[in-house]
Amino acid sequence: MTHQEHLTSAWKIFTEQHSIQAEISPIIANSWRRSWSQIDLNQPLKFSRLSTEHFLATQISNFDFISIARPVMEDAYQCIENSETAIFLINSAGYVLDLLGDQNILKTLSQLGIEQGVLLSEEKIGTNALGLTLIEQIPIQVFGAEHYRPEFHNLAAAAAPIFDLSSQTIGALGLFTPIKNYHQHSFGLIAMGAHTIEGQRQSDKLLAEQNSQLAELNSILSLITNGILVWNSDDILIHANAAAGTILEQSAQSLVGKRVDELFSISPFFAQAIHQHETLNDVEISLTRNERTINCVVSLYFIFNYKNALQWGILILKPEKDIRRLVQHQIGANADLTLDDIPGDSIQMQRVRNFVRSAADAGASILIRGEGGTGKNVLANAIHNASQRREGPFVIFSCLSIPNELIINELLGYDENFAPSRLRSQPSKFELAQGGSIFFQDVDALPLEAQSVLLNVLELGFVHRLGSQRPIDVDVRVIASTSVKMETLLAQGGFLPSLYYRLSTFAITTPPLRERNRDIPLIVNRILQRLSRQLGYALNLGEDVMDVLKRYPWPGNVREIESLLGRAATQLGTHGNIELKHLPNSLHYVNQILPDGQSVPTIQSLKTVEKETILHTAHLCRGNVTQMARALGLSRTTLWRRLKELDIQAKDYRQSHHPLAPKKV
Repeated sequence: MTHQEHLTSAWKIFTEQHSIQAEISPIIANSWRRSWSQIDLNQPLKFSRLSTEHFLATQISNFDFISIARPVMEDAYQCIENSETAIFLINSAGYVLDLLGDQNILKTLSQLGIEQGVLLSEEKIGTNALGLTLIEQIPIQVFGAEHYRPEFHNLAAAAAPIFDLSSQTIGALGLFTPIKNYHQHSFGLIAMGAHTIEGQRQSDKLLAEQNSQLAELNSILSLITNGILVWNSDDILIHANAAAGTILEQSAQSLVGKRVDELFSISPFFAQAIHQHETLNDVEISLTRNERTINCVVSLYFIFNYKNALQWGILILKPEKDIRRLVQHQIGANADLTLDDIPGDSIQMQRVRNFVRSAADAGASILIRGEGGTGKNVLANAIHNASQRREGPFVIFSCLSIPNELIINELLGYDENFAPSRLRSQPSKFELAQGGSIFFQDVDALPLEAQSVLLNVLELGFVHRLGSQRPIDVDVRVIASTSVKMETLLAQGGFLPSLYYRLSTFAITTPPLRERNRDIPLIVNRILQRLSRQLGYALNLGEDVMDVLKRYPWPGNVREIESLLGRAATQLGTHGNIELKHLPNSLHYVNQILPDGQSVPTIQSLKTVEKETILHTAHLCRGNVTQMARALGLSRTTLWRRLKELDIQAKDYRQSHHPLAPKKV
C-alpha cells in the first residue's frame, strides 16, 4: 500500500469512526479534530469570498505587503514553472491577496472555487496548508488525504507564515500542486520565500523609519540657531545644518563632502584638539575662511565605536554676538535706573538732571565726581538709560574690588593661547559692553598699567586680548566715577593726565546732602516706601524725627541715610513708627523741656561726637579704611591714628552692613 493509500485509509477511519491512526502527525490530527467539529463533509464545498469593493480595499491596505511579496513569488515561480504549481499570498485572516501559476492548476483551483479574495482558513475549508500555517505559525506541508475536505485529496500543498518586526503574523506564502508533481524542495522554496519577504519588508520598513527619523533630525537641526558640522573617520563632512552655512557664508549642501581642514583655517590650539580628539566646551576661537575672520564660540565632541575607533566628529558653532548677548543677560549687564530714581528738587539736583539730558547722547566719556554715597552709581545708570545705547549692555567694572595683579586680565580678557591649560578664552570687559556702556567705578583706584590700557581703547577704538595679536573693534561709551580729588592725584603722579582729560570731556559733581538739605524729606520718604514693601507694613517717622534728620550733616550722604533707616526699621517690633529713640546718639541732641516751652540742649562732648561719627562711618563702609578716610575727608594716616586713640577696630565692622539697607536710591 502506497503512502497516499495509507493516508486515505486513515482519513476514512477518522471521518467514520473519529479515530486517529498512528501514521497521522499530531499537527494534522489536531487539525482534523477541529475541522470535524466545524465542517459537515456531507455539504458541498463552499468558499467565503470578499466582495469586489472589500477586496479592492484589502489590496489597497496591503499594498506594501503585496508589492514586496510579488517579486519574490515571481522568482519562486521561475524555479517551478510548467510543474502545474500555483503560488499563493494570503493575509493574516486567510484571504487570498495574490496568486500566480500554470494555467492548468489555476483552472483546476478555480473550478474548486479558489481565486483571489476567497478565504482559505481552516475554519471554512478544513485542514489545508495555508490555513494551518496561520494557526501553528510554523512552515507546514499537507499531502493528499491529509486535507480534511476530499476535494483537495489530489493536491499537495506547502505554506510558511510571514511575520513583522514585532513577531506578529501578517500573512503566509504557499503553493498548491498535484500530488504527482510535488517535490520536497517545494517546501524549502516556500519557507525561503516567506523568509525573504519578511526580510525585505523589515528592511524597507527600517529604511523608511530611518529616512523619516533622518528627515525629522534634519528638520530639527535646521531650526537650531547654532551651526552643526559632522564628519566621519576620514575627516569628510557628512552633515552641515543651515545655521553652519550661514556662519560660514556658504550653503550647507556645498559644504558636505569636503574635508574638515578645507573648510577654514584654524589656530594651532584648535587644530591639535581635532587631531587628538579632545573634547572642548564653549571655547572662543577665530576661523579664517576666504580671507575673512569669523569669531565664534565652539564645542567639539567625538563619538567612537565599540572598537574605540573614531566614528564621528561633531563641531557646534555659536555666533559670537549671540554668546555676548547671553553673557550680558546672565551677568545682569543692564541698567534699570533712571532720573526718576534720583529724588530731589533742589537747584543742585536740577543741574544734575539737565547735565544728564545734555550729555546722554554724546559719544564722549563722562566723569562723575562726588563724595561717597551721593548717588554716583545711580547717576551712571540714569545716563546710560537716557542715551541711545539704552538697549545695549551696561557693564560695571569695580576698580576697587579687583586685586591689582588680576585687573589687566579682567579688563582685557585673554585668548586660549594665553592660558592653554584652561582650554577656553575670556572676553574683555569692553567686548561684553559692546554697543552699550562700561562704568568704571572708583576709576582713581586703577593701577597705571590699567590706566594705559583704558586710554588706548579710548583713543584707538579696539582692544587686544592677552595672548592675541588680533584687534577687536569695540563700540562702548565709558562712564567713570571717583570720590577723590583728582587734581591732587594728578599732582602726585597717581593718574595719567591724558586719561583724565579723556574721561572728563563731560564732568559732573554729585552734590553732598549737606548742600541740598531740602531734598532730605524726599530721599527719606523714598527709602521708607522701599523698606515698607520689603517688611510688609508701612513705615512712618515720629514727631520731630524729620527735623533731626535735616539738621544732621550726613557725612555718608544717601548711603548713610539708607543704613540708618534700615537699622531703625529692625527695632520697631510690631508697629511702623520710627521715633527719636530708634536713632543713634550721634544723630541728635537729648532735649530738656522747660515750663515756658523753651528747650535747652544738652550738648555732647566733641570727642563723643567724633567717636560716634567714626563708628557710624566704619559701619557704613564695612570697615574699609580707605573708604572711611574719603567719607570723613581725612588722610589714611590721620584716620589710623584717631582709630588707635579711640580704641576702634575697623576690621570688626567688615560684615556689619544690614541686609535691609538698600543699595541704591
